[in-house]
Amino acid sequence: MRGKYSNRLSYTLAQMRRLPMNALLRDQVRWEPMADPEPGYTPIIGCMASIPEVALANVRLMSRMDLTHAKEVILVFDRPPALMPEGFADRLEEARGDMPVRLLHYTDRQHAAAERIRWGWVYAWMSWTTGIANASTRHVILHDLDAMPIDPTFFERRYALAVERDATFFGIRWYRGNGIEHADELTTTFEMVMDAARVREATEPYQAFNRIDMFKGKSVEFDTFLYTQSLLNESDQAPIDETDVVHPSQMICQYTDLLAGRNTHAMPTTNLPLMPAYMFLGGRDDLLASITEHLEAGGDHRLPFFGTRLDVSALTGTHLDWLETQARRLEQAATGSVRPEIDRYLDLLRDRVESA
Repeated sequence: MRGKYSNRLSYTLAQMRRLPMNALLRDQVRWEPMADPEPGYTPIIGCMASIPEVALANVRLMSRMDLTHAKEVILVFDRPPALMPEGFADRLEEARGDMPVRLLHYTDRQHAAAERIRWGWVYAWMSWTTGIANASTRHVILHDLDAMPIDPTFFERRYALAVERDATFFGIRWYRGNGIEHADELTTTFEMVMDAARVREATEPYQAFNRIDMFKGKSVEFDTFLYTQSLLNESDQAPIDETDVVHPSQMICQYTDLLAGRNTHAMPTTNLPLMPAYMFLGGRDDLLASITEHLEAGGDHRLPFFGTRLDVSALTGTHLDWLETQARRLEQAATGSVRPEIDRYLDLLRDRVESA
């Protein structure tokens, strides 16, 4: 068998393991076709209430952007309003400036389902489809929580190009992995401009969830919105510049997995060492301070991290260089310089990793 699974047995077992999850999620989100879609676009961010500072950092950077054709920004949080952190609304009001922001929340039922599974792809799917179901503009931009826009024209340029290309799904590159090849021409989801009116008319929300299936003679695992793309066959892509956004891909999923007790081993290319910089930018300094204190005291490679430990003993020098570049680029974009606390943390982290 070609693709992700080497034989029919492993393919069938993988499908069977997904059955309970499929049953739990199938009708969690619903939408209706748009009666009269408005022009313009709506950025949608799936947010985690356990780390609201990351959303605040993102909103603060977005508030400086050119959003001429954006109606509003939709933030979808992964829990009901009653379970949100105290004081968040006031902090959001300060961070957004004049930028219109609408808050959406999981229902009790959605929250219970997501917490039962605790898988990053569940949160991404549920948040983005909830945002799409509530958007009124024809286009939406699926904006990753950990993608910090540092070029003020980024959204406007991507929207204009998507309209020009007239694609239902307009991403930054063709997806490759899990049995899917570049030649399949399915685009990655993050920073995707989507024709939400077309998607809501022709598909159902659950079809956007991860799916194990056969595609073009191969066994594949469709990532978020890839199966939907395969149904409509209306995708396009154009690359972005690395200076457009700071985006440590998979950082939020890695965070979710680590706290859920998965992927607790040392990973050579983990992006989680950037989390303290994100939290610090969002106004929370305790994570940065505790790790800095640990390193200053000569602590080992297992860094204190949200009540657990982040093992950086396998981090490669090449990836550490990349992480440091991203942290400094983010600081420069947000504050005009690299603050001493971030500078000290990066230096100590390098010393610890290079001493391994």
